[in-house]
Parts: sequence; C-alpha cells; structure tokens
Amino acid sequence: MALTISIVFSSNKLNSFEELYKYISGLLLFLIAASLEYEDKIKIIRAIVITGLVISLLAIYQYFFGFQHILEYVNKAKFTDPFILDYISRNRVFFPFVTPNALGGYLAMLIPLTLVFKDKSWFIIPLSFALLLTKSLGALISLFLALGLYFYLKKGLEKKIIFFLYGLFLIICLVFVTRLTAQKQHLQPIFSTVMRLNYWKDTLNIIKARPLTGVGLGNFNLIQSRYAHNSYLQIWAEMGIFGLISFIWVITTVLKSKLQNIKYNSRKETIYLLIAVTTVILHNFVDFTFFMPEVMFIWWVILGLI
Repeated sequence: MALTISIVFSSNKLNSFEELYKYISGLLLFLIAASLEYEDKIKIIRAIVITGLVISLLAIYQYFFGFQHILEYVNKAKFTDPFILDYISRNRVFFPFVTPNALGGYLAMLIPLTLVFKDKSWFIIPLSFALLLTKSLGALISLFLALGLYFYLKKGLEKKIIFFLYGLFLIICLVFVTRLTAQKQHLQPIFSTVMRLNYWKDTLNIIKARPLTGVGLGNFNLIQSRYAHNSYLQIWAEMGIFGLISFIWVITTVLKSKLQNIKYNSRKETIYLLIAVTTVILHNFVDFTFFMPEVMFIWWVILGLI
C-alpha cells in the first residue's frame, strides 16, 4: 500500500517504477528465505559466509596490489573529487563495491555469521581485516553496538564474543585517532559528522514539504549528494510517513518475535542472524546501504532466515 501511494503521488513516476524493483525483490527474497526448511537455511548462511570470504580477499588484494592501478587511472582521467582522492591516498579499500563505507557495511553484516559454523569460524579473520582496511567508523561502531546489545540480552554468549568486542573497541579507537590526526579537513571525523548533519537538515526540509506521500521512489536528491546518509529519513522523504511506518513494522515484527525468548531457547545461528540484521539497522542511521542492492538483497535474505 505504501509503495502504491508513493508511486501515485510521485513527482517523477518513471524514476519510481525503476526504483520499485529493489523493494519488490527484497520482499520476495525475504518471503522465500522465510519459507525454507532449517537445513536449507543453514546452506544459505554457509553460501553467504563463503561469498563474504571471497569479497574480503578481493578487498585485501586491493590494499596490497590494486591502488597503484587506480592511481594511474585517476591521474589520466584527472579526477579532482576529494573523497575519491581520500580513498586512494589513505588506501581505504572498497573493491568490488563503490565506496569504503558500503563495503564496510557489507562486511560488518557478515562477520557475525562466521560464528555459526565451527569449521568456518576462521573466516572472521580475513573479513575483520578487510573491514579494518575500509576504515569505516560507522560500520565498525554499528557492529560493536549490535554485538554489545545481544551480549547484554543473552548474557550467555560464547567467550569469543567478549574478546571480539574488546578487539573491535580497540580497532575503533585506532581508526578514530588516525582520522582525528589527519592533516586534511575532509578526512577528520568532525567533517563527516557536520556533512551528515547538513544532509539530514536538507532532507527534513523535503519531508516537511510532503510528509504524507513523499516525493516518490527514486526521486530523492540533494544538491551535494544522491543520498541522505540516513536511510530512514530518506525512506520518509521518498515514500512518505506510511512507507517509513511500513518498513519499521516489518523489522520490528520479525525482531520482536525472537527477542521475546532470546534468553531461553534461541538457536545460536538465530542469535548471529539477529546481530547481522541489527548491525545494518544501526549502520543505516548514518549511511545509505539500504539503497544499495549488493548489500540490502543479502540483508532481506538474512531477515527472512531469522
């Protein structure tokens, strides 16, 4: 219903129809994953984890061998975008994604799933290393908060989670200090924070103009960015308040059904699936991976597997 309303009142219906496939595909993946038998769900998790390993190895390869080729291309093309130059100058990995933050959000989502399988638990090492190389504070902090939340709720997670939390906290501190001492203004955390606050302010102005119906799927655009860097504000701006409520309802309905008995009889894989889902939920308060199919299609599957 919310999608229909958004398209009917869209300021550009062609853009809305082109964007509609992301939501339809996501919901279908969610329903298919939810209908699978337990054994099939485990196979899907295994496939997701193995794919994550391959992606992490590609990112690590880029860090050690790939930036020289990118630098040559950028020099030939005479790019001047400060953020592109930032990725290269600081060796912030992003391959095969578009930005380090997008890759960071993807890896942070998959890292908890490596703990589902004892024979695959070592996968956490390359995935965590690749996440560190993205230097994405948003992804790192989101994973830390999600792990901390479920450690608090469960009060019985394995000790390796505690050690991972400590290690993750130290990594966050290291990345923060590294960026804080950067010479260039746009590399510092305060610059990123102010930039996002400006995006959110401009997005709220769009919402105020059309709070009920939104501007339509795919029609959101700021002067300085295609994204609001807060997926919930952008959903509201595009789909109106009904779209935002519908999205939150789907998430809370799934999570609430598991959180009520998480202390007593949840399977360990359910715990790690919940952590993965929550990591993305938290990350999208400061980023926009919900609008990137390469991340969110996997997220819809994981939500369905719960």
